[in-house]
Amino acid sequence: MREELFWDVDKEALNPEIVIERAINFGGFDFIKVVQEKYGMGKFREVLLTSRGLSKKAVNYWCLELNIDRKQTRAFQAKNIWEPFR
Repeated sequence: MREELFWDVDKEALNPEIVIERAINFGGFDFIKVVQEKYGMGKFREVLLTSRGLSKKAVNYWCLELNIDRKQTRAFQAKNIWEPFR
């Protein structure tokens, strides 16, 4: 496991969702491969679809790789509150 990705989380509090989320946002391909093997592609896809803490860039990439419509993901459903009103 890449310890530097979990510096702010108590080791006992780590759950698969946190590990997968950090792997998607900050991990390299080697770490993502380890995470996918450890937790399975089903769990990986579930976190990709439901997590609020993922970057749109990372979600977009993995949606292209896994042939998922990005509009199904929570990252692309949430309204950006920082956009100016028009």
